Amino acid sequence: MPNIKIFAACAFTLFLSACDVPPSAALVSDYNGASVTLQENNFFGEANAANPNVISEANRICATAGNRAEYASTIFNSDTYTARHLFLCL
Repeated sequence: MPNIKIFAACAFTLFLSACDVPPSAALVSDYNGASVTLQENNFFGEANAANPNVISEANRICATAGNRAEYASTIFNSDTYTARHLFLCL
């Protein structure tokens, strides 16, 4: 019986360690000079294009070409639990 408790404790710890990515972490998945796409984890439904961290990252990328970012759309992928936010660089 103690082995089950140890296994359950290890499984729970492993699960918690997998949840370490902050909801505001947006990764640049595509940039072509005219637009930038940011990808966010959406496992718990926390992805939000209006998040100030997402907007500032989009503006930072667009600023490399002297532009500002303007939100265009979001696509949710329920298979991979990700959201892809498209910003136009104007």
